[in-house]
Amino acid sequence: MKKVLFFIQDSVGGAERIAVLISKMLPSHLFDVGYVIVPYSDVKNSIEDFLPEGARRINIGKVRPIKKMFRMFRVIWHEKPDIVFSSVFQLSNKILPYRFFFPRTKFVIRCENYLSTYSKLQKLEIFILYRLANKIIAQTQEMRDELVDQSKISRDKVKILENPIDKVVINKKIQDVSNPYSSSKKHFVASGRFCFQKGFDYLVQAFANLKKKHRDVDLHILGATDGEYKEEFERVMQMAAEYDVLEDVHCLGYKSNPYPYIKYASCFVLSSRWEGLPNVLLESLYLGTPVAAFKCVPIVERIVESGVNGFLALPENTNSLAEAMEKALSIGRVHSSYAGASVESFQKLFVD
Repeated sequence: MKKVLFFIQDSVGGAERIAVLISKMLPSHLFDVGYVIVPYSDVKNSIEDFLPEGARRINIGKVRPIKKMFRMFRVIWHEKPDIVFSSVFQLSNKILPYRFFFPRTKFVIRCENYLSTYSKLQKLEIFILYRLANKIIAQTQEMRDELVDQSKISRDKVKILENPIDKVVINKKIQDVSNPYSSSKKHFVASGRFCFQKGFDYLVQAFANLKKKHRDVDLHILGATDGEYKEEFERVMQMAAEYDVLEDVHCLGYKSNPYPYIKYASCFVLSSRWEGLPNVLLESLYLGTPVAAFKCVPIVERIVESGVNGFLALPENTNSLAEAMEKALSIGRVHSSYAGASVESFQKLFVD
C-alpha cells in the first residue's frame, strides 16, 4: 500500500476542491491517504468540510512562514510518504525543494493557472522548481505547452488531465432542495471569492447595461466578501450603487452548498479576467444552466457552444458580456457533453 500525503491550503477554492476529488479517486486498498492542512490567510471557510469522513488530517497550524515550511518538512520526515501531492503554486514552490532530502518520494503537483497570470518572480520560481517534480498535471493543452516551451520542463513530465466534475457531491447537494429564489424574476448567478481575478466589477457593469433593457432580472453573487476580499467587495458594491443597480445585486457570501442557486438560475455568468479551467462553469452546465462567459482562456471556447449551452463574450468587454447574458436567457435548460479526465487516468499518475 502506498502512502500519499495531499498538501492542501485551508480554503475552498477550485484548486483545493479538485485536490480532494483526486484523493477520493485513489482506492483505499491501494493507497493510504492523508491530508496536510496548511493555513491560508484569514479565510474562514475550511476545506475540512469537504474531506471524506474519517480522513486522516495533519494540521500545520497558524505560524510564521519559516516555521510553516519547517513543519511541512517535518511532516514528510515523520510520515515518510511514497507520494506527495500539491495542487497550488503557493504550496508547490515550498515543498518541491524537499525532494533533495527525500529522493525516494514521488512529488506530483498540479498547475492551476497559466504562466501569463504569474509575476516575473513567480515565473522564475516555476522555471527553477517545477522541473524537480516527478509529474505535473496540466489542465489543458495550452497550459502544458506553456510549461514545456516557456519553462523548459520536459514534456514527458507534464500530463494533461482536464478537471473532473464531482457528480456524487453535486447530486447529493441538490437532492430534495427547493428553489432558493423568492421572486419570479430571471436570475443571473455568479460564484467566486471577491477578488480582482473574478471580474465582478465587469459583471456589475454588464448587468447594469442589461438592466436598461430588461427590468425583470436580478444578479446573485456567491462567494466570500470578508477578510482579504472585503476591499474588492466594497469597491464592486460602490460601482453597483453608481450604476443604480444596488437593489438588484444580491451578494450572498460564501455558500457551502451553492448548487441550488446555480441549478435554479436562468443563467450562470463567468466574468473572470483569467482562469485555469473554471470548475464552476463545468458544474453549471452539468446542472443544466446556460452560461454567458468571457473568452478568458481558450478552453472556455471549447466548452461553451454558442447558442447550444450558452454564449461567449469578448474578454473584458462589458457590452459583449451583456449581450451574451441577454441571449443566454432564451436558451432554456441545457445538456453538457463535458467529461473531464477519467478516474483511471488520475489513478495511473499515482501508480506509475
